[in-house]
Amino acid sequence: MGCTEWVESNQKNKPQSNAIGTGVLTLLATGMYHAGTLYDPGYNNHDWTYNRSDSAILVTLLLFHIAAILGSITGWFLIERYTKKQINFVIISLVVIGCTVSIALPDNLIGVAFARALMGIAHGMAYLVVLIHGGEILIKELRGVIMAAVNFCIISGVLIGGAMNTVELESLRPYQVLGIIGLVYMPIAFFLNLIVCYESPVFLMKRNLDSDAIRSMMKLRNESSETWEIRNEMTEFKTMLSEDASTTRSIFQEGNLRPLVLIALGKIASVLSFNYAVNTIKVNVIEEVLDIDETNARLSIVIVTSIRMIVGMCAMFLADVLGRRALQLVSTVSTGVILVAMGIAYIATDSITPDIGMAIFLACEVGASLGLTFIPDVLCSEAFNTKKKALSIVAVQVLENVLHCAVFAVVYKWDFTVYDRYGGTLLVAGLPLLVIGYMLYRKLPETSKMSIRQARIEFYKREGIVFGGSKNSVEVLFD
Repeated sequence: MGCTEWVESNQKNKPQSNAIGTGVLTLLATGMYHAGTLYDPGYNNHDWTYNRSDSAILVTLLLFHIAAILGSITGWFLIERYTKKQINFVIISLVVIGCTVSIALPDNLIGVAFARALMGIAHGMAYLVVLIHGGEILIKELRGVIMAAVNFCIISGVLIGGAMNTVELESLRPYQVLGIIGLVYMPIAFFLNLIVCYESPVFLMKRNLDSDAIRSMMKLRNESSETWEIRNEMTEFKTMLSEDASTTRSIFQEGNLRPLVLIALGKIASVLSFNYAVNTIKVNVIEEVLDIDETNARLSIVIVTSIRMIVGMCAMFLADVLGRRALQLVSTVSTGVILVAMGIAYIATDSITPDIGMAIFLACEVGASLGLTFIPDVLCSEAFNTKKKALSIVAVQVLENVLHCAVFAVVYKWDFTVYDRYGGTLLVAGLPLLVIGYMLYRKLPETSKMSIRQARIEFYKREGIVFGGSKNSVEVLFD
């Protein structure tokens, strides 16, 4: 597909990206609160931390991830029972309340904790809904780039949160700024949900609402009548649902364990490359180059996250061109090699100058931006049996949040001024990345430009990873 054809296709299929717009805007808002456990913007200088114990501050910051786990589980319960539009209204309400509390009580520990908890619940629910909804409604030619854009919005939120958390205006506290920005997004999210959030045809067909499913598909495909393409897609959905009807809901049986493990490995790699410990080392090295003061401390966070956001924005357009597998492998291996090399260098010598360290870490950030964080989300949207998809994605998201909690809780009070600690941390993060890269190289299938039925069949295969679709029945691929 050439550039002109791609633009025309994207324009014609705009209703599909609009349909998940509410969830994307929600993740943009909640991503700002996620920044609190990815960077240290100087919380000791925030009023809500005054005269508070380290454990109280730690729990307050971790509440976002704990609540996100609860939100994912809640989303799993709701998504099989209610429409996406109904769930989105609940999510919007949580975000509005959380942002309002942030604005009203920015200097109160309980207020900040409550706001972070609400935003965490909304984050977990929205993440699940967007991945499932997007996977079921997007055409195969655009599914990669649009699902990758979901993670791009989270990173954008992290960038805003990381920068704003270090800003204290004359009349506004950092959490007030975050709350105001979040509230700006919500009216747009509300009207997108009200007007253009079309339900997934798969969801409607599960409930034997075939006529509603066809109408929804016509709106999503921007067609005035039922075309042959729509009929073919509906037929494939029916085939997929009939195949899934004979399976159980267990996420560990009938071929589902393989995609679950592979995507979990992708999420582990994502956390290893983008967590509080590794980010703190990068920020500290950049601060040495910039000469430490409060303005430059904020700038270092912006530099690190901006590279991940900008390079990630460019890379996401390649998800349907180069494929998921290539981007995931290049990103994982390049990041792992750089982290291991830097870890060994910091342990072996104290002579690494900050300028060289900064250049290498920025190169590492470029490598990590090529797919480590967004490819697992793309794969989540297309890899699982429809009966098992919600719980499988919840399991992956719970793992991701538990890892963030573990890393943050362990290293929160560490003194990152010792080069040996730099080296050990980077080795612990880098070595598993190389192992994961090898495992993904051996087992991860290529699923670009495949329907969701074809994609999940590729994941069920035990041998013969291919770069094209499969028309085999799912039944013959089960263990």
